[in-house]
Amino acid sequence: MIRFFIPILSLMLVLPAHAAVEIALEGQSPKRIEEVYHRDGMAYLAVDDVLPVLGLTGRWHAVKHVYEITTPRGRATISPGSHFLRLGNQLIPLGQPPRFVDGQLRIPESLLQNHLAKLVNRSVAYRNLDPNNIQDPDPGSQLDRLFAFLLQREPKATKDISRVTKVAIDPGHGGEDPGAIGANGIKERQVTLAVAQGVEKQLKMQLGIPVVLSRNGDYSLNRDQRLQVVSQSGADVLLVLHAQASLDPAPHGIVLFVRPKEEQAAGTVSEYDDSMQLAQALKSSLQAAGLPVRGILRAPLLPLGRGDLPSVLVEMGYLSHVADQTRLSMEEGQRVMAAALFNGLNTFAERKQEEFL
Repeated sequence: MIRFFIPILSLMLVLPAHAAVEIALEGQSPKRIEEVYHRDGMAYLAVDDVLPVLGLTGRWHAVKHVYEITTPRGRATISPGSHFLRLGNQLIPLGQPPRFVDGQLRIPESLLQNHLAKLVNRSVAYRNLDPNNIQDPDPGSQLDRLFAFLLQREPKATKDISRVTKVAIDPGHGGEDPGAIGANGIKERQVTLAVAQGVEKQLKMQLGIPVVLSRNGDYSLNRDQRLQVVSQSGADVLLVLHAQASLDPAPHGIVLFVRPKEEQAAGTVSEYDDSMQLAQALKSSLQAAGLPVRGILRAPLLPLGRGDLPSVLVEMGYLSHVADQTRLSMEEGQRVMAAALFNGLNTFAERKQEEFL
């Protein structure tokens, strides 16, 4: 991955709703933005307000549900609910996804500071104008701020340490946050919940394993609420379900994500840690079901948190691809996906049981 080193001035960490900020390119007068929203511990700005200040242009593609930005480094695309920025053929992980708030696509300040600012080849000043803003006196590293929650295994007796006794599933998005939207109108929030409930049913019926869903209906949760549900559940495994979309209709297939090795807890940084074992089991079961799997990647994605809880984020396909969208939109396709994920979890659980024996 290409690394850029362009300073961002006056980092703002906490911003109440409707506070104002100033943004300026190096050598230019600052521009004031009045509409700033605070969601999930992050400030959100309308992308249409930000781009002109940076000298960039962009447009919304209603059919494909993506926003295309023209930059000196090439075309970049973002999508509501997607944890990636696409720059050419490169997928860049985002800590927080863009989202619709009050009818406009808004981007988190982290996307502005860590990504868009790097694409203009000039320093960007960013200043909070709210006099009541209290900044974190010791903000730590970017990853420290992103991974504020630790997803640790529940302390257990030695005899149970290798067994899977409870599973947590986090169906992405929900409520006012639809996530990616397909050309046929299917919303990511619907797909993730349907598949999560399908996996839950299989686990309970066939294995008798308790399951905790971060949400069991069409309502929104913020990041902290999702991670609190998981961290307090006593689960042995975490499955995070998402789908995605792309401006290019060609990308398709399933991608599995695990934490980067440096984000593992001490003593669990082996190349074949539990999260990777779980991802491999899921990959095999998905392929056995005839589903296309593009691969397993390590990436610092916020839903995976930090800790030693075996966790995999499953991007179940592209709602911008005809075949993926059709499969994920249909009840039968959702059933096949849920069954394959269940089989992967079952394989992982059996392997853990063998270790225990």
